[in-house]
Amino acid sequence: MSNKENPTDAKALTALGPERLATLLAGAAMTNPCVGRRLQFELSAQEGENLAASARQWISAFGAQTSFLEAEQVGELAAELDAMRVTIASNVSGVAPHLAPDLMWQLFALAGTIFERTTEEGWEVSCVFDEACSDLAKVSVDADVEPVEFATKVVAAIISDQYGEYRALIRAIASAQPWAPAYVSGLKALLQRLLEELPGPNSDHGRNFQRALRELNSLSAT
Repeated sequence: MSNKENPTDAKALTALGPERLATLLAGAAMTNPCVGRRLQFELSAQEGENLAASARQWISAFGAQTSFLEAEQVGELAAELDAMRVTIASNVSGVAPHLAPDLMWQLFALAGTIFERTTEEGWEVSCVFDEACSDLAKVSVDADVEPVEFATKVVAAIISDQYGEYRALIRAIASAQPWAPAYVSGLKALLQRLLEELPGPNSDHGRNFQRALRELNSLSAT
């Protein structure tokens, strides 16, 4: 039977009524961990608990999963990861901007939770982290994070990037040049200083720093 004959969009589902929908959601939460974690977050927020604390609990519950992931589960977790990203970048940043940067950094720490549990490439997951790189720059600026502190964390991210979760971070920072030049110049200065302090430019760190600095200079100049 076609989707047209059986629409499942939000407007159509309202015809079922709140009690029936609640029963169906409770049943889905029992068999689908993604649904269960999302509902727990929504319930916490609805009950008036601190939104940032609820988001932190959601991230923690997501990261506690250890089972192997099949291909279809990777896509499902990518959708949940994206929902967390949007919650931090929009909802948390709107009501508690000073808490959003730390939560976004915690989101990046979830990369291993997915990539180490599957043989799939996880293209959908990588796309979510690409979006999160842009969000990270924005929420950090909105929270008035000190440029030096931000640059230090970015360098740590460059060093620890195991799964490509930070592959779009330098590009995102470079794009902030028009509205956050101090963040761009601060990162450039730190990378240059670290390169000068290294015993040789051909170490792993040296190559990574050189690559980041070249990309930053090239993109922020356009």
